[in-house]
Amino acid sequence: MKTFLFHIHTKKSYDANIKIEKLLDYVIKNKIDYFCVTDHHSFEACEIIEKLLKSKKYRGKTKLVKGMEITTEYGDIIPLFIKKEIKTREFLEVVRETKKQKGLLIIPHPYHMHKHLPYLIKHVDGIEIFNSCGFNFENKKAMQLALENPQLLHIAAVDAHLINELGNALNEIKLGKKIKIKPIFYKSSGRTASLKHFIMKVLNIIKNLFRK
Repeated sequence: MKTFLFHIHTKKSYDANIKIEKLLDYVIKNKIDYFCVTDHHSFEACEIIEKLLKSKKYRGKTKLVKGMEITTEYGDIIPLFIKKEIKTREFLEVVRETKKQKGLLIIPHPYHMHKHLPYLIKHVDGIEIFNSCGFNFENKKAMQLALENPQLLHIAAVDAHLINELGNALNEIKLGKKIKIKPIFYKSSGRTASLKHFIMKVLNIIKNLFRK
């Protein structure tokens, strides 16, 4: 089994400030085998990282799992192991495009702003059983949902928007005809109750609006 860091937002997300080079330095320093970038409606960071990992500085030291976080009519969904950007925002179209690319679909923070979970469960491959930025009651409900759906992949997510959140969760992953993922560590960041993070998030949103 290899280590797997899941659900990371870089500066290419409107609400995050993790620099790509800092992210790469972190995963290499901490000997992370695979890491998954899931920027909001953006594939740009994945394309940049893919090129950087071919450079002499980073070659062979870690591997990227390309993903996105897409807001659909039923809530957020994360396609991972995809090869190119998915532009649709309609849930069933995201499902079709992900399967076409032979990717996997994950429900992030299932009890935060999602609708019709039983319907979503029928179409996805996994759920976050823990999100380090979520409320405790949401994570407890997600754990119960996982127990009720043992057929799904169960993943612990950092949901990192800041560099110091990258260490809040970790999984093991085994690739093959059937991918296996097992959470091995997770802790709450307390970010949802953090005034500092809220202020930084607002500032990042404003900053990115002025860039356009």
